Amino acid sequence: MYISAKDNVNIKKLAALFSSSKERREQGEFAVEGARNCIDVLCEGAAGGAEVTALFYTKQAAGKYFEQSPETLAEKCGCKCFEISPELSQRLSEGRSSQGVFATVKMLHKSIETLDSGGKLLVLDGLQDPGNVGTILRTCDAVGVSGTVLTGNCCDVYNPKVVRAAMGSIMRVPVYIENDFDRVVKTLKKLGYLTVASVISGGVSITEFDFGRPCALFIGNEGSGMPQEHISLCDSAVTIKMHGRINSLNAATAASIMLWEMFR
Repeated sequence: MYISAKDNVNIKKLAALFSSSKERREQGEFAVEGARNCIDVLCEGAAGGAEVTALFYTKQAAGKYFEQSPETLAEKCGCKCFEISPELSQRLSEGRSSQGVFATVKMLHKSIETLDSGGKLLVLDGLQDPGNVGTILRTCDAVGVSGTVLTGNCCDVYNPKVVRAAMGSIMRVPVYIENDFDRVVKTLKKLGYLTVASVISGGVSITEFDFGRPCALFIGNEGSGMPQEHISLCDSAVTIKMHGRINSLNAATAASIMLWEMFR
């Protein structure tokens, strides 16, 4: 099916999923943009790792980015498939240079009640920057984190900026959402996880901490870090020792360093 009209019902739904967290919650779906991200989604869908509901592509994108035809990939996923006009593709990209590939996918997150014991987790406490959250998810994928928990009213994990920055990792890293911080900590401790807060100063040096047992590492808000009342609920605290006048790092950078040490 070819679509060129911006008021087509499928296009209106796709645009709403990009622009509105309320729409995403109500539909239980989110939108993905970009050739690499969408092809990753389709591969996960074909393998049963994601439920893709629709694929949108331009004729130019089909020839440039797809080894198999978009229709073939969509058929493997059991999703709808639409060719769209270049003008519509550019409109959906809101001024960015569009690659002409989009998809809609069922939400992937789980309840913390489904968490298993064992492994190593990352907990994001109140992070608000979508780019940071997406980058952190990508790092989690790279090092092999068992799952990522979002708590303390983090930004929407299905925000298009998160999805873009994660570069497909949102499909591969199990994500759990629970805004009640106390409940998160109680659940983790009940499952036998050592809860470890990251703090700017006063914690054990990250290079000296023993991450040998199942543990959950907590990363706080970009500007204020973790609230003291949250830190006090954790079993231990760790710090990245820094030189010179630097006393803090970007949240995604700090998470990358700490995750590397946790899996070293």
